[in-house]
Amino acid sequence: MHKTLLVGALTLIALPAQAEIVSEYTSFDPTADCHVIAQSDEGPTSDRVCKGYGNYPVFLTDTDGRQTVTVGFANDRGMPTFSRFNYAGDKIEWRIDRNGAKDRPYAAIQRWFLADAEGEWTTELLAVYRVGQPAEGGACTIGYLSGQNVNERARELADAKAADFTCGTDQPDIDAALESDIAPQ
Repeated sequence: MHKTLLVGALTLIALPAQAEIVSEYTSFDPTADCHVIAQSDEGPTSDRVCKGYGNYPVFLTDTDGRQTVTVGFANDRGMPTFSRFNYAGDKIEWRIDRNGAKDRPYAAIQRWFLADAEGEWTTELLAVYRVGQPAEGGACTIGYLSGQNVNERARELADAKAADFTCGTDQPDIDAALESDIAPQ
């Protein structure tokens, strides 16, 4: 009996930890929580680096009433801006592969707001990003979603496509209602 319990306990100890997919949330205030890394009076333009999840940075660029965001480590900036004036929401949902004590963010989801011709913030959408990994890069946008069940659809897209999405080759998913607002990738 004691031998069976001991073997059972050792088996449990020897099993690798099961990976699980979880969401964690971060937020930032671009003026208080981010560091300016470049600035120009043309435009005007500023590049900021903000704390993301763990040691993963968030890069925020402001140019003439438009913003872009790159999530994680990147060789190139991962997201073109929208055709209309816009701004990024201050919260990011990180999709994380949690394996024991090790977390690996692989996707992120962020709300965006777009202005109409009169300057009213009339359009809301979610951008889904592939998170750039240390020493690999590969940060880019894999989808632009709006409409019904958008939060759930964004998580499903992140989980289904982020790992195998090839930035610069694969095209992001774009809801039909947003096609005129998304610059060619």
